[in-house]
Amino acid sequence: MRRWQRIVLFVLALPLVLALGVGVAWAVDERASDGKVARNTELAGIPVGGLTEAELGPIVAEVAGRFAEGVVRVDTPGGSFTLDGTEIDLRVDEAATIAAALEVGRRGAVTVRPLDWLASLTRPRTAPVRVTASYGAVHALVTERDPARTRVPREPSITGEGGEITVVDGRPGRGTDPAAVFDGIAEAARSGRLPVVVEVAAGSVPPRFTRLDAERLADRARALTFQPLEVVAGGVAASVPQETLRSWIRSEATRRGLELRIDAGAVQADMEELLPEAGTRPVDAGITLVNGRVSITPGRDGTACCDPAAARLVHDALLQGRAGPIELPLRTVPPRRSTEDARALGIREPVAEFTTSFAAGQSRVINIHRMADLVRGVIIEPGQTFSVNDHVGRRTRENGFAPGGAIEAGRFTEAIGGGVSQFATTLFNAAFFAGLDFAEYQAHTIYISRYPYGREATLSYPKPDLRITNNTPYGVLVWPTYTPSSITVTLWSTKHLEVEQSGQSRSSAGRCTRVTTERTTTVIATGERRVDRVHATYRPAEGVDC
Repeated sequence: MRRWQRIVLFVLALPLVLALGVGVAWAVDERASDGKVARNTELAGIPVGGLTEAELGPIVAEVAGRFAEGVVRVDTPGGSFTLDGTEIDLRVDEAATIAAALEVGRRGAVTVRPLDWLASLTRPRTAPVRVTASYGAVHALVTERDPARTRVPREPSITGEGGEITVVDGRPGRGTDPAAVFDGIAEAARSGRLPVVVEVAAGSVPPRFTRLDAERLADRARALTFQPLEVVAGGVAASVPQETLRSWIRSEATRRGLELRIDAGAVQADMEELLPEAGTRPVDAGITLVNGRVSITPGRDGTACCDPAAARLVHDALLQGRAGPIELPLRTVPPRRSTEDARALGIREPVAEFTTSFAAGQSRVINIHRMADLVRGVIIEPGQTFSVNDHVGRRTRENGFAPGGAIEAGRFTEAIGGGVSQFATTLFNAAFFAGLDFAEYQAHTIYISRYPYGREATLSYPKPDLRITNNTPYGVLVWPTYTPSSITVTLWSTKHLEVEQSGQSRSSAGRCTRVTTERTTTVIATGERRVDRVHATYRPAEGVDC
């Protein structure tokens, strides 16, 4: 063989010899490192080549400790933000990381692995760090902190409005996709470097949940609300119908998933309406007279449906598929007027009193006395308006009233409750001389001589009414008393006004007479005076229109 031929043959055989040598050396090294991490391998910057699985464990545990307290930095076109490892439950999967380290250089085509081994003689190989995180936490925090966000995605939801469970479609948002961030964390963490840096672009952000997720939740809600729910509060039972149950249903996108919720406010409102008789009514602190002296009767708490905890009980019962009955706790209802409030009203002495007389033994006397009994003890607080009709109600036999004389459409007649206008006139005059205002009143259409001329009030139901406004800084106690032939109304408060009828005039109103009565009120402490007027229009005779 000639010399040049031998040279060519050598040149051609040299790569094969070198490749064979590398392959043999790689095979020898592989055999020597069997069950160990391949030579010149690093994990999170720590040399781990040649370590066994047992020796690798403490190092992986150390890396896991770093990541547990680490930070993820998310870089977006709109700026950067961070996620603490504790917020997103960032953890190193130690078993997977150890397995991945032991597989470095041992995966891929056999023809390529010797070359990878050869390269590792000059530069270290990197074992990937395998991490896990909470997708729900990442999704929630990225949505909350994303500086590139221009529109938040709307999750699909369910609603029970109108008593029917329906699905509301979601809508994509615009900004940083939480799913891309979640995937990027796992990829960026492979290097083992901290902080974990994830770069993402802005774009369309789909809702986390699908319509199918919402449909499944809707099916569950329909099944849970198929039967009425039996409830009991304060010994009063009721059945909540399907339509009402479904009107409470809502959904909420949480870190755990799309979940059913119950509208606590709707439960509270509907239970109050469904169980109005549950519990006991509170008793306002009152004021009475004992031996001519003011005495305060203490207020007392009541109970009613339902305590706010009832909504949670209903929520749990529905979602657990319980049929009931569900025992609902009552809430405490304080009196509108406490004992301290009653004392602060300043009711301590008579400030005005008026008496009218009537013939004893008539049926109308029953009505006058009944009105007095029903109104006795009424307290008109400062700024409050007292309506006789609202307080007493319709005059009926069942309410203790009897037939009596009355005036209707300008004619004398008889009606159940006839005669109550005498009580109204007596109260009107007491309020007149106490300096109180009249929000509503009407004089008789025919003058009756037992009443003060031009200064009186009639009463029927529902109109005309007698409504008195307390325009003073003190409370006013209404205290009627009676004899067989008279009715007296005494108003108790704090004496701070002097009141007098300062004038009266008459004018024609067609065939009727218009009477104007002037009242002058003087504040005792300052001398400030106020003049106002009340009016009456009288027909000249029964059946005569103006």
